[in-house]
Amino acid sequence: MSSSYQPKQVTQYEASHLIELMGNVSETIIDYSLDLLHPFESTDLIHDNACGAGVVSQAIMAKIPTSTEGLRIQATDINPQFVMACEQMAKLNKWPLEAHVMDARVSFNPIMLKNAVLIMDQDLDFSNNHFSHSFNNFAFHSMDVARHGLKEVHRTLKPGGMAMVSTWNEMPHTDALKHANRRTRGENAPLPMLLQDMSFEEEHMRKALQDAGFDPEKTKIYHKDASVTIPDLRRWAQLAWSYLGVLPSGWLHEDEEKWEEALDDIVEQLVNSDGISKNDRGETVMRFAGCVAIAAKEGCNRGGFRLMRLSTKCLVLNQ
Repeated sequence: MSSSYQPKQVTQYEASHLIELMGNVSETIIDYSLDLLHPFESTDLIHDNACGAGVVSQAIMAKIPTSTEGLRIQATDINPQFVMACEQMAKLNKWPLEAHVMDARVSFNPIMLKNAVLIMDQDLDFSNNHFSHSFNNFAFHSMDVARHGLKEVHRTLKPGGMAMVSTWNEMPHTDALKHANRRTRGENAPLPMLLQDMSFEEEHMRKALQDAGFDPEKTKIYHKDASVTIPDLRRWAQLAWSYLGVLPSGWLHEDEEKWEEALDDIVEQLVNSDGISKNDRGETVMRFAGCVAIAAKEGCNRGGFRLMRLSTKCLVLNQ
């Protein structure tokens, strides 16, 4: 059982805090990824897997021309709050999007959100060969999750369908937060819940895609950096520890006493980390090294070629 106790210093959730913490790094990667793909068609059915607040769907809708009327998006996430936010954004903008609560590792029997009550909906199974595209923008943070999740991605893609998977090869803040955890809780303390098993970098992504059934010859890997500008590093540490510092069993009473010590340590570690620099205004810039995989499922459901665009060159992925 997790404890309901919270130190008095914990910053309570606000959506704006996510922008302070991560800026537009996720948007940077998805915009880059969309430019690698052939334009969408009106018959496309897209899966926005681990959709969060709808960053991927928003980027897709910003890029599609009016000629693609008929395109549909199924957005799923395990977090009901994210699903509600995504659904509200879709209704506000009149997007062709349905949002469901669902575990990324199992893309069948999604849980519909009705009147804030979670219920299983047996009529919404994602069948084999269902989607034209599957976007998995930082959906997987460990091999355990990716191993199951990407098999479902492969299963639910149509022949010739495209999977986009992204991950971070470098995140400067994770080591700083782990160091603060050891310093304030002891060397043998468990890691905070959201920092456990962060073992999904490029080499793991390649293996997970191949194990899921994607042909390495039809999988291309790209690299793209993204950065977040931090005007006040201690404010950033306060938010990061509030959101990411909680243990699987909950907060400890000692965490309140050692809160300032934890923040001091996070700031100290970040200042001396690789991937951290200062801009002309003296603000901290945190660089994230992104990695994007574009993988085609065997077969072709459109006839002819499916192309992936990179700058002015086209690479044939699937014949």
